[in-house]
Parts: sequence; C-alpha cells; structure tokens
Amino acid sequence: MQRPYTRAALVLCLAACFGGPALAAPTQQLQNGITYLNGGVGQEEQDAMRAQRAAYNLQLVFATKQTGAFRSDVQLDIADMNGNTRLSVANAGPLFYARLPAGTYRISAAAEGKVFKRTVKLGTGPRELTLHWENDSPDDPGPQ
Repeated sequence: MQRPYTRAALVLCLAACFGGPALAAPTQQLQNGITYLNGGVGQEEQDAMRAQRAAYNLQLVFATKQTGAFRSDVQLDIADMNGNTRLSVANAGPLFYARLPAGTYRISAAAEGKVFKRTVKLGTGPRELTLHWENDSPDDPGPQ
C-alpha cells in the first residue's frame, strides 16, 4: 500500500525539481552592493529575465550579428567615473541586467579579442544597450 504513495511523492519531487518555469529564471546576484541578473540562454530563461527587466536600470544585450544571434561569453566590467570597479562578471550574457545607483558609468565588454567601451548615464528608469560584435564600433561614442 505504501508503494503508490512513494511513487507519487517521487513524481511530485521530480516535477518540482526539474520542471516548470520557476527554474528558468537566473538567480539574482549581488556584487559590491549591486544587484544583477545574468543569463538568457534559451527562450524560457530570456522570457523569465524580460519579465523582471523593469526592476533594473541597466539592461545590456550581447549579440554576434545584427540579426540577433546572442553571445554569452563576454567579460563585463562596469566602473564608476572615479575608476572604481562596481561589477566584474565573466561569461556575461546574452542578457545582463543591473540595478546601479544613478550616475555615469564606464562599461567594458570583451570577447573574441574585441573590447567595447561605452559610457552610460543612468537614472532610475531603464536604459538598454545592445552590442553587436560584427557591426558596432568598439570605440566609446560618449555618454549615452
């Protein structure tokens, strides 16, 4: 008599552990007092991250081509205007969201020997930047 209950419990446990959208979302991380999400590999994870994007004022997208082929092998460094590194994340992308204090930041994103430099002004509202490795200039165009 106990066997059907044991199987049912096992099935429920496996479903909870390996199925469902709850596992699709990357875990929120904290570094130097800055909260961020990093991931977006696969459609479920992208959807889960996009559902949370409004909570983050910096939203980065890393792509290989203008057509939207994503990349997730970016070394990302974000520094304040005093040169203090606020975030340093290996294997960032293809989506990266951070909640930074309002201010101006220097972003460095490196992969395949190409380093993008961007300066971005952030307030409380969302700011999205997309970097395309094949089409964009790596030079900093100035505050965006």
